[in-house]
Amino acid sequence: MVETHLPDQLWGAYDLLTHTIFLRPRLAPIQRRSTLSHETAHALLGHTGRHPRQERAAEELSASWLIHPTQWAAATRIYYTATPLAHELDVLPRDTHAYMRLLKRTQKQENHPWPPAE
Repeated sequence: MVETHLPDQLWGAYDLLTHTIFLRPRLAPIQRRSTLSHETAHALLGHTGRHPRQERAAEELSASWLIHPTQWAAATRIYYTATPLAHELDVLPRDTHAYMRLLKRTQKQENHPWPPAE
């Protein structure tokens, strides 16, 4: 992991060729943890470039690492929107949005298995 100034206001980046994660210097601890997790997800998934589908996949994988299902269940009994949930779970709102997408997608798959039963 290397701290360096990045273009386009990016907080982080992953270089597949050198297997290096780059982080913007002086990120707040919560930003640093979330960004490092996100870029690690890109690395694990073998992503290159900045394609929206790859970003969503990295966001969801990262959120699954940062948010424990039990903590999520407890927090969602109290809070109903991304920002208060993020504060309670000590993650960024983008992480709560990604976790919500992940839950929605995986619940659909569980409710509608593929291929359909014969």
